[in-house]
Amino acid sequence: MRGFSIVFLAALATFGIVWGVSIIALRLTGVPKDFPPFTALPLLSGVIGGFLGASIVYALIAAFAQHPSRTFFFVAIAALAISFGLPLRLSFTKSHRFAGVTPAAQMTLALLHTIIATTAVTVLTRGTNVPR
Repeated sequence: MRGFSIVFLAALATFGIVWGVSIIALRLTGVPKDFPPFTALPLLSGVIGGFLGASIVYALIAAFAQHPSRTFFFVAIAALAISFGLPLRLSFTKSHRFAGVTPAAQMTLALLHTIIATTAVTVLTRGTNVPR
């Protein structure tokens, strides 16, 4: 239960961080004020999905790997690299919802992915009771 509490509090703090970054990004990146990736619901679902997915993957790795934290670290790096494709594809979308996307906004979205991944990896590999 202690591990769940730590992960939950870290996810809550991470949401606060990415929310703050997105508020600043709205002013600095030149996107419309209602740019969907910088609104609360997508940010919250990204944090919850990121932490939930990372927790499940870490639990599976911990059940089978000899060095779960080390293995998870490399899996998380690969997943983060793949996730950078989402902000990049906004350059090619025809959806009117994402009209006005700028390279600065795309870099900010990649930064948000990195913040979530870094926090999740740190908490799961350092803040839980799973052997390293």
